[in-house]
Amino acid sequence: MKPSKTIRTKIFITGATGFIGSNFLQHIAHNAKVEVMAVDHKTLDILDRKGLKKTFRNFEPNIVINFAAHRNANTAEIQRGDKNGSAWQTNVVGLKNIFRLCQAYKSYLIHISTDMVFSGRRDNKGPYTEKEKPEVYMRYLSWYGWTKAEGERVLLGQKNTAIIRIGNVTKPIYDPKLDYAGKIIHLYDRNALYPLFDDQYLTLTSIPHLFKILDILIRTKKKGIYHATSTNTFTPFELGTYLLKTFRHKRVVVKRVSIDAYLQEFPNRYPKYGGLTGKKTEKILHVRSTTWQRIISSFHTSDLKSHEMISE
Repeated sequence: MKPSKTIRTKIFITGATGFIGSNFLQHIAHNAKVEVMAVDHKTLDILDRKGLKKTFRNFEPNIVINFAAHRNANTAEIQRGDKNGSAWQTNVVGLKNIFRLCQAYKSYLIHISTDMVFSGRRDNKGPYTEKEKPEVYMRYLSWYGWTKAEGERVLLGQKNTAIIRIGNVTKPIYDPKLDYAGKIIHLYDRNALYPLFDDQYLTLTSIPHLFKILDILIRTKKKGIYHATSTNTFTPFELGTYLLKTFRHKRVVVKRVSIDAYLQEFPNRYPKYGGLTGKKTEKILHVRSTTWQRIISSFHTSDLKSHEMISE
């Protein structure tokens, strides 16, 4: 009698060459229980409805993970109000294209969102819980944050979907331009570190923690909103000081500046009182979060040296 063939879960991944997507592909590569099809905007643009439909028809994914996004908040802000721009088209229209096909093929959709769907204003401070709804007034968000909030509203309340909100992502051995903590080290080593805000409050997302959440959702297909976040907030100045003391053994090298003057010139570009809490995520998924200090301390000096070599 021939052994039965193992049925593997088919996972379709968009944004596969981005910082998080590419790391996740490496993470999932050794999972023999899944079959992965991964694309980026060059191999299959999520705005190409015909191409997407053909891919779904041929591959018939059980699960779709949408890492695809216009993530550069600076270039997004230049497009403010332009629904023909790449930020709106990718973060809203592209997501709608994926969601409709997931409905048609009964695919479970995991969408990666951001803490920047919240304003971080003094009268509505974070860190925000999983129950908090995205900001409803565009004037209180950056254009990037608004397009991601509109993307969330496409999925809120829908069956067979999950949203994972993330904050400032770190895994300091990859790309210093995209890794939040790695960028500070990268700039310091080149004598190019600018003053850091000492009155902006954020949370940190560890990529290994994010991937634990993804692994659980792939296995359980639970719907809802989940947060991949540290258990406490930091200021960029506080984080930078801690990083350089830990990995470069420098105590007083970081210059500080208030975010208020910046926000007067560029209103709502960044949240002042932002960040996420993940207590509901911990309870539902049985996954533990930790402090941002422990996230940073989990990286070794050798990792930062490897990061330095890669970034050259």
